[in-house]
Amino acid sequence: MSNIDRSAELNRLIGNSLDELRRIYTTEQSIRIFIVIASIYYLNEIEQSNEKKVQWDRDFQDNPIVEWLYARMKQLEYSDKKLKGIFTGLVDSFLHFSNDSTNRALEILIKNLNHYQFVNLNEIVQLINLLASKFVSGKGYVGTPEAITNLALNLVRLEHIQFIADYCSGISSVYLEMVHRLNVSGKENLTYYYGEEMNVSAYLISKLLMFVKSIPNFNIVNKNVLDHVSSGSTRQTFDFIFSDAPFNATWNQENAWNDPRFEFGIPPKSSADWAFYQNVLYHLNENGKAIVVGTKGTLVRSTEVHIRKSIIDKDLIEAIITMPENLYSQTNISTELIVFNKRKPRERCGKILFIDASKYSCKINRYQHAITEEGLLKIVASYWEGNEEERFCRLIDVEKIKSYNYSLNPKEYLEFDILKNSFQHTVKLGEIAEIRRGVQLSKEEYEELKEAATHYFLNIKDIESGRISYDEESKITYKKQDWLVKFAIQPLDILITSKGSVIKFAIVEKPFNESFISGNLSIIRVNPKRYDAYVLYEFLQSDTGRRMIDGIQTGTTIKLINPSKLMQLEIPLFTMEFMNEVGEQLKKSKQEYEEIIKETEEKYVMQKRILLERMMIKNKL
Repeated sequence: MSNIDRSAELNRLIGNSLDELRRIYTTEQSIRIFIVIASIYYLNEIEQSNEKKVQWDRDFQDNPIVEWLYARMKQLEYSDKKLKGIFTGLVDSFLHFSNDSTNRALEILIKNLNHYQFVNLNEIVQLINLLASKFVSGKGYVGTPEAITNLALNLVRLEHIQFIADYCSGISSVYLEMVHRLNVSGKENLTYYYGEEMNVSAYLISKLLMFVKSIPNFNIVNKNVLDHVSSGSTRQTFDFIFSDAPFNATWNQENAWNDPRFEFGIPPKSSADWAFYQNVLYHLNENGKAIVVGTKGTLVRSTEVHIRKSIIDKDLIEAIITMPENLYSQTNISTELIVFNKRKPRERCGKILFIDASKYSCKINRYQHAITEEGLLKIVASYWEGNEEERFCRLIDVEKIKSYNYSLNPKEYLEFDILKNSFQHTVKLGEIAEIRRGVQLSKEEYEELKEAATHYFLNIKDIESGRISYDEESKITYKKQDWLVKFAIQPLDILITSKGSVIKFAIVEKPFNESFISGNLSIIRVNPKRYDAYVLYEFLQSDTGRRMIDGIQTGTTIKLINPSKLMQLEIPLFTMEFMNEVGEQLKKSKQEYEEIIKETEEKYVMQKRILLERMMIKNKL
């Protein structure tokens, strides 16, 4: 039977057994029970004494299954200190709720294992691996995708690593894959591994996998990575560190005071990303390399620019890699890899390598994508060889990054910068227009301002196909007098959505209705002495304009356009005489187009009414 057929058989065994357990337990509890029983089965199989095997089988037949399982777990934990607390820790909180159904389900599971014809011990280990993978892909826990693990390990020389750490280590899947690769290549590299993981179940499974695979020289700790570290504490340092920390996690900033890890600055309480990364940098040795996983917001948020500035000025970042979306099974969030290196190659000092591999995506199941083999090979080649390719990979001087206010968004340097350079002359949008975001109202404020309404209140839904729809059900009055200047629309204002998956535009034309814009929109108010509003409107909507705006978008699940970023957008500059001429033609063409659309819609409604009346069908139009 082929390896593919054997894997299918193992998955069938898992599916049937979990179905039985899920009649009583949650999916996570079922997986934890199965991992424990499969591990005990494995340890029974490697027991040297046949006499003991017979005795265990007799005990299994003569005692209630839960009692037998508890006794065996305790016996194993007592006999080997490396197993202490692992089995009981995984199932103790729920297994003792036993009844006839529980005993029957566990008995079926054990019989399934006894009846399955395992080829060898390695196949039992493969079963345990598959169950661990089921755990990390389940609800409530997010494991590192195989695509990220695979790429990260291709960006380091594994044979040179002696000390490795993983902060937020999960089930230590990255280190286990590293050990597997070294074994396959025949390189008996003896490494020391250190992991920190806050999730108790993941921590216990991680230790169990190390034991089952007979991996020595490790220390895995159950703790929060961001717990306070005192200045007098002993610091462990490592050759290589990997960290896939929770995205945008909140944290207690008070932990940072007098903590030696945060020399580059204290991140905001709303996002601990750069707290996790500074922990990694703190534990890197003087020649160390680290790879961390982040989001687009990690690279561009203004609240953390002081931290990025300090780290970039120290020349500690070697590469930023934009990955495809949907790599994680439970979120469609896009991810970025940051490569830190305390000993960058001489030719890369004062530079950062930017790679955009977002387009190299392939679907592996209904919910999850991976990076294509072509994309993986291109990233690895570009990283090690330093080859540059338009819109994919470029080495950027730190001085240029400073001019972009320490933004680390690859699209700004690979897309935005190239497009900007295609224009003969440019000007920053903030120099020819005033940009202001709309007013953000709470539900209570909105309801209060609906009384004695004076203005329409425009939102994303009111912008469609370049036109503004005025909703009679959405009207408010102003809370302060300055709203009439700050948030009220005027003729020739360009409206742009400031959040959402699709960027929408509209230009305010006469006649118009007095309106305020919500915080989901922004006003671009063009100075008519510096630029033509219709020229700008059409440029922003063009393919080039949209690609440039895409390069400055931030946000993870919801895309955001920050007015301060929009002000830095460089647009093509022409003479006023030329823009006024072209702008007038664009205005005329737009109005003619909209007239044709209006006439066509009216004609359609009329014909539809006549045809429905002929069929004796009443239709409310």
